[in-house]
Amino acid sequence: MPTTRQRVNLTLTEMEQRLLEAIVTEGTSEHEFLVRYLQSQYGSPGGTPALGLADVVHVVLKLGLERLETESAEISYAAEADAATEADRAVTAALRRGHVASAARDDG
Repeated sequence: MPTTRQRVNLTLTEMEQRLLEAIVTEGTSEHEFLVRYLQSQYGSPGGTPALGLADVVHVVLKLGLERLETESAEISYAAEADAATEADRAVTAALRRGHVASAARDDG
């Protein structure tokens, strides 16, 4: 069955190559970080399989994309908050007071 995943060629800088080598080398702090990250995301397997360069590139790319998505969302939320008018803030405050009052009645 043919794959629909895109293949890319990647030329690494010397610094990128050194970092990736450190990540795939067991016993380094970079490798331990990667293993802890994978365990937090996918559980703790019985034994940690050897990670190849392609595996590490996939994980690093995923981490970078997650970071970019988070930062983009923060920028978007900040822009939305900056664009809010006094009337918008008054509506939000009134809704918040209503939710707090409702929650207090439910708890009491």
